[in-house]
Amino acid sequence: MNFIKCIFTLSTLFLCSATAIADTIRIEQVKMRGPEILQMPYSTSTKNAKGETFNVQEFLKSNTKWIKQQGTSTLKYGETILPASFDSTALGLVNLRFTLETDRFAKVQLKVEQLKNYKLYVDEKEQNGNNIQLTPGRVEVAILALTKTENKDSLKISLIGDLASAVKVNSTEKRPYTMAEMICGDHIYRTRISPSGTYIVTSYYDTQRDGKANYRTVLTEAKSGRTILRHNSYVNYNWLPTRDLLYYTRTATGGIQLVTYNPKTNEEGILAEDLPTESFTLSPTEDYIIYSKSEEGKKETNSLKLLQDPDDRMPGWRNRSALWMYDFKSGIARRLTYGDASVSLADISRDGRSLLLNYGEMKPERSPFQNSSIVRMSIADGHVDTLINDTAYLAGAKFSPDAKSLLITASPNAFDGIGREVKEGQTPNAFDYRLYLYDIAKQETTPLLPNFAPSVDRVEWSATDGQVYFMATDGCDKSLFRLNPSSLKCEKFDLPVSCLQGYSIALNQKQPTAVFFGQTGERAREMFMTTLNSTQPKCKRIGETDFDEMYRNVAIGSCHDWKFLSSRGDSINGFYFLPPNFDANQKYPLIVYYYGGCTPTTKALEFQYPLQVLAGQGYVVYVCEPSGAIGYGQEFAARHVNTWGKESGDDIIEGTKQFLKEHTFVNPKKVGCMGASYGGFMTQYLQTRTDIFAAAISHAGISNIASYWGGGYWGYTYGEIAQYGSYPWNNPDLYVKQSPLFNADKINTPILLLHGTVDTNVPTNESQQLFTALRILGKPVSYIQIDGENHVITNHNKRLAWQNAIFAWFAHWLKDQPEWWTELYPEEKF
Repeated sequence: MNFIKCIFTLSTLFLCSATAIADTIRIEQVKMRGPEILQMPYSTSTKNAKGETFNVQEFLKSNTKWIKQQGTSTLKYGETILPASFDSTALGLVNLRFTLETDRFAKVQLKVEQLKNYKLYVDEKEQNGNNIQLTPGRVEVAILALTKTENKDSLKISLIGDLASAVKVNSTEKRPYTMAEMICGDHIYRTRISPSGTYIVTSYYDTQRDGKANYRTVLTEAKSGRTILRHNSYVNYNWLPTRDLLYYTRTATGGIQLVTYNPKTNEEGILAEDLPTESFTLSPTEDYIIYSKSEEGKKETNSLKLLQDPDDRMPGWRNRSALWMYDFKSGIARRLTYGDASVSLADISRDGRSLLLNYGEMKPERSPFQNSSIVRMSIADGHVDTLINDTAYLAGAKFSPDAKSLLITASPNAFDGIGREVKEGQTPNAFDYRLYLYDIAKQETTPLLPNFAPSVDRVEWSATDGQVYFMATDGCDKSLFRLNPSSLKCEKFDLPVSCLQGYSIALNQKQPTAVFFGQTGERAREMFMTTLNSTQPKCKRIGETDFDEMYRNVAIGSCHDWKFLSSRGDSINGFYFLPPNFDANQKYPLIVYYYGGCTPTTKALEFQYPLQVLAGQGYVVYVCEPSGAIGYGQEFAARHVNTWGKESGDDIIEGTKQFLKEHTFVNPKKVGCMGASYGGFMTQYLQTRTDIFAAAISHAGISNIASYWGGGYWGYTYGEIAQYGSYPWNNPDLYVKQSPLFNADKINTPILLLHGTVDTNVPTNESQQLFTALRILGKPVSYIQIDGENHVITNHNKRLAWQNAIFAWFAHWLKDQPEWWTELYPEEKF
């Protein structure tokens, strides 16, 4: 095969001509809007100043918005478009609409007879010619046409193409769930409830098909849902710590103002003026702010740069951040920290008298590399007490309501491992976060979550009821918990969303009200309000998004839990999606997905890797949560360390085989797999261990553990989690035997490598190395670079093109439908 470096091109590809032998499908009926009478313009002469005669196409160009109008009547094949009563001297403008749906890639030609002046649109995009390229899903076709009575124009439209028979015209069934359904439409961005629980401010964004998003911010009364205030933009509203007043900043003539808004009286107030431009944290006492200023580090005087540290290659690594305070009463800004370490604000005490500061130091010559110190600073005189000094594995800290203790988020190995719950010889996973209570006076640390499986994320400590509320990675869910720090009783709230995406709690209430939004494997974009008075609270659906209305005509696959017993005796969790209109008597291709990093795959309808979209294309999708994932307990998470795929790979292979055995509706010869980052490594590694997969996709995968360790921006620091204590010189077997590159000759599965060209996490060389090796070995491999994209593909159009390459690859190898792939890359041969 010729060496091909595939770069995404974002322009739509079209079929240039119909094939000699092709299917022909008539459009039996359309929905019509119109006709609208258009009189010819009054002309003072036959030509304009440019010497041009009037062209009726101008009517089409100036009325493109009319294609969005829904039809009001039905026109059948062969029927005349204009009624006999229509003015014979006028032009008639009509909009003819119909839908096309396919479960596969298809190129068709739209043959339009009896119409001369028209423009063709597919999903509101004007087409260049009559050739249409269809991908799995449903599209709206609109023909904006001009006609005259004398033309006797009628509806005669047909589809022509080799795969035209695979296209459904005007299907009355629910449309498939596609990327457009997942990305476009109304979403919840952020919600905040007032301290008393009386008001809620929520920001939404509505994504258009071109990727542009329109934001709005809405203030409502919690009990009644009454709208108090609405902005057609994003406004960064926040609530004052103890009062039901919103605050935000705005630029005025004299500088930046800190403005308050009272929902009860509809009045604004000025809390402070002439604020610094940096983002800030407002003190609970509302009389000062703390903000961070970036300070440039030493620059080289010539083109030669002597690296001070392995991380000095990163842009901006030499820069540091310092904390400043701005006092409202005096109007004075003063520096709080200075030195060669970046200092961040961890918390402000409830009485506003003390700051909790955090700073760390990176030393490659020691292990662990990163240690942190936590200090308490007095606002009154700047006096500093070091509370925790040069300690590893810290993630965050907060004051208790009385400021006598600290609530610390840290890994199980922190504080000499007092919270460790792993087997002999295991190293805890540093990303598996726990909670600890640090008594400032006694200088004692106590673990707060013994025998607790989920991994802690966001934490809040209520001064009103004394409870700690936190979100945690709870297996394949994101859940909300409540902890009593005195009794250590921990409770999980049973909420109608399995994946909690955002929440806010009214911490001034004895029985706090909460608002939250999230999704499940089958639903998304839902917001609720509840009182956290029990672990099974009654939840009321609120907000301006209506999932049932948005998706009433969309077919969504069902999501099911499934686990199996591994050969090690472990119960390995997972779940799977079935295609809509599932038929157990059919044989479906299967796609297997697994975690990247060590965070389990969340059971969610909307996901960066659109698993439900794949289900909508006719795949069964199985998600395995193998050994090494956080959220399933310390021992399970610790299996990620110093294994690089051994136990995780065992679980995925065993799980796939067992899934095939128990689910006879899956075709065992048509099984694909994909993953990203560590999951991309896992895709490559699995192909060195088994031939059960018929196709594989690795996005930003690591092929050479040693080169990633030394070359990735976070390679050697991630190595402290993934291979703690193991280096290329003291454990070369781990780096060689577990690296797909050194086992490339064992790979037989067709594999697609994907990589953003500016990936700062996993260098592109990781894909390039394996691509080179497999090409030398003559193995089926393709490599696509996504120009200008980092570790995650975020650009709207590039993301759609990237996903289409994924869809096309699986269609090629798992459905024996190579047309999509060969249309994208016609010169790619295998």
